[in-house]
Amino acid sequence: MEYGMGLCAFLLFFMSDYNDWRWGYRGLRGCFPLGILLLAAGTILSIREGEPLLSGWARGVTVILAALFFVLLVHALFFALPANASYARPGERRPVCVKGVYALCRHPGVLWFMGLYTCLWLSCGLPIWQAVLYSGLDVLLVAFEDRCVFPEKLEGYGDYQVSTPFLLPNRRSIRTCWKAS
Repeated sequence: MEYGMGLCAFLLFFMSDYNDWRWGYRGLRGCFPLGILLLAAGTILSIREGEPLLSGWARGVTVILAALFFVLLVHALFFALPANASYARPGERRPVCVKGVYALCRHPGVLWFMGLYTCLWLSCGLPIWQAVLYSGLDVLLVAFEDRCVFPEKLEGYGDYQVSTPFLLPNRRSIRTCWKAS
């Protein structure tokens, strides 16, 4: 059941993006927050049943890293972007964000998500297959966004695609991100 909640969450994330790209229905604005709630609930339920791989100080360090990745993920999704324009007005064109963590790569949230779910696997007992599955679905989601949704909905996205790496930061993007901070 827990992994089904996660799968439904990603279905809602895709639906939210498709709505932004093609439909623009205000009634579907809740897909993204509902997806977050389902993913969080499914993850918590999975952790409650799992056994941590690490113990002692190694587990403690990994829990701290998980918390750091969680903060970075929340920052990338809700504070580094204008949240109202990004999530509240589906179908509308808006400017692309090219500064802060979005100078690092076009989808920094994926990096933080993968780090979080790896740490949850190591320190909290999340099944590895769930961490891998959700991370893979996240990559598919951002590939869809990068190829279909954002070029149509974000002004200047074509130039951003040329200047900024997709997922893996490079020296130039790290310098740009560092200078912008």
